[in-house]
Amino acid sequence: MNIERIREVPFFPNVNNRCGVATNQMILGYFEPDFHPSQAEMDDFTGQVEGMGAWSITTMLSFAKRGYDLVWIEDFDFHKFSNDALGYLREIFKDEEKIEYQLTHSDIPAEQARAQSYLNQGLPFENRTGTIKDIKRLLDEGYLVRLEVNGMPLAGKDGYCGHMVLAISYNDDNIIIHNPDGIYGSLPNQIVPNDLLLRSWREFGGSFALQAVRKK
Repeated sequence: MNIERIREVPFFPNVNNRCGVATNQMILGYFEPDFHPSQAEMDDFTGQVEGMGAWSITTMLSFAKRGYDLVWIEDFDFHKFSNDALGYLREIFKDEEKIEYQLTHSDIPAEQARAQSYLNQGLPFENRTGTIKDIKRLLDEGYLVRLEVNGMPLAGKDGYCGHMVLAISYNDDNIIIHNPDGIYGSLPNQIVPNDLLLRSWREFGGSFALQAVRKK
């Protein structure tokens, strides 16, 4: 386990349902400790809109603009999503609760346009499922790793809530995350068994999405 990295990665709590913003603040605080953006600047960096969730596309475009190395692994077809968002969401989720959550917590047309922009710029994307091995490899290579998960299992609860956590370290049996859970209590340095993380990761939608970034 890389204890040193656990100590150095700052933790930011989830404020007003902004888990994506919180993970980005942690990343920027680690790689650029002298950079202190305002909340409004972080909302813009993340694509956060009041009352809505933020997909990861704006975040990755923002990190690219700041000169970061990117790795994005996810079993998600941006081309299909750009052409028929609702049809593709129904294809991959197969669960009306999860589909309804995305439709009511996302600006789907805006995300379609951002996905097309990401594709047009030729930025890194691997269309496959992420793995625990990927997380550990990327941490070893100096990245911090954002994971799209169902936050409920990590809190020991039933149900579904789309959520973002930041993987910061690991050992053989666990991934250590900063978990900005704004409902059940934020948890820095949460030790999550591999099988529980896999369950939470899978239940977001089955795409096993991860976005890893590091400063060049």
